[in-house]
Amino acid sequence: MFVNAVDQLRDSIRPMHIIRRRFGDNAVLPDIATLFFVNEFGYAITSKRVSSILKASANAEQLYRMYLQKRSELPHDEGYRFALKRLEKDMKLMPETPVQIRYAFMGCAKGNIRIECTPHPKYDLALLHFTTDNEYLYHGHVTFAAEPPKQGQTVCRLGFAMPEFRNYRFNGETDTIEFADVGKGISSLFALDGSVTRFLSDGERTFAVETTNAGPVGMNGAPLFNKEGHVIGMQAGMGVMLLGADIKMETPNQEPYVDHGAMHLAVNTHLDVIKDFLHAQNVLFYEA
Repeated sequence: MFVNAVDQLRDSIRPMHIIRRRFGDNAVLPDIATLFFVNEFGYAITSKRVSSILKASANAEQLYRMYLQKRSELPHDEGYRFALKRLEKDMKLMPETPVQIRYAFMGCAKGNIRIECTPHPKYDLALLHFTTDNEYLYHGHVTFAAEPPKQGQTVCRLGFAMPEFRNYRFNGETDTIEFADVGKGISSLFALDGSVTRFLSDGERTFAVETTNAGPVGMNGAPLFNKEGHVIGMQAGMGVMLLGADIKMETPNQEPYVDHGAMHLAVNTHLDVIKDFLHAQNVLFYEA
């Protein structure tokens, strides 16, 4: 049903490769996100997760470099280990603390690239603008549906479900994680269909479309589209509907809930929220 739609959209969808390193550990942890272009001038949309990663990358780097500087100033005497532990505690550095985050937008543009990110002030949506002195590497752009989706409608998402790339390493000489010319450097598109279950509202407006078959977190930012290939939303996250009256919810000082059944659903930013945001940002987009 969605074969032609997938072919129509695939060239405008791109992955964001992400690698992380935690404090006190040299292991490189891969991650991925999805974005798609809405016009030929370098404008793309994705989930707010991407905008948070851009900021987190800079914050983590600043924190780690500050730690290294302060560590180098500690006197190497009998109190060094105690002073080091105190420094880590004061800077709130724990084993799960990310100290380095690197990212790469794959197949978007080449040359000297500048990326401007504008998150939606309320809903899970962010606008990316790529500018370059060279050329864009994506082809085409999505077309938005003229009408919002309907309950029961069969729909599909196309994005990057998992981080298949392996072109990264820890560089011991520079004490940093980095993308490198080693291993597999690409990720493959993943198509996932489902149907519209209901619409989510916050009292102000309908802001999300709920669908069956939740996609993995890497598909956040993936377009939600109909059989004609027209975009009707964007995957923003997952939700879980617990089933069964005997389920106990997890609360302080109680046992975790017993999962006697759960329906995993996808939450997608609504078409009208996307269009309104693009209009507010004066960004050209195309409509069926």
